[in-house]
Amino acid sequence: MAHAFDVVVIGGGPGGYIAAIRAAQLGLKAACVDEWRGADGKPALGGTCTNIGCIPSKALLQSSENYEQAGHGFAEHGVKVKGLELDLAQMLKRKDKVVKQNNDGIVYLFKKNKVAFFHGRGSLAASGGGGHYIAVGKKLLTRST
Repeated sequence: MAHAFDVVVIGGGPGGYIAAIRAAQLGLKAACVDEWRGADGKPALGGTCTNIGCIPSKALLQSSENYEQAGHGFAEHGVKVKGLELDLAQMLKRKDKVVKQNNDGIVYLFKKNKVAFFHGRGSLAASGGGGHYIAVGKKLLTRST
């Protein structure tokens, strides 16, 4: 069964999800297709940046900077820290939480702006009959010309 949309964005990264939301805000029936999965195996919008790039890197960088400050920077202020330890498992857990919050935020924005989401790999399947067809697994999305 085909679903009809004015705009179908393939890729749910920062460029894709913003494009789909903006299209919906402009009154177009919009959909976004993305295949990312989170650590829990569930769909995870946000592309490379949100899932394994910018966002997790910045979360770990912030934790590392806090560790460095506690070990060195605090002493300048008269704050001495004894027995300072790095808990890598906790740092990674926090990073995963930050990534999930970002994923969930995009899902919220899709719902708020009525953007349809299809999990999977999108590809151009065909053109003709007054539209373009995008395949996502066994689903077929159409874009009228």
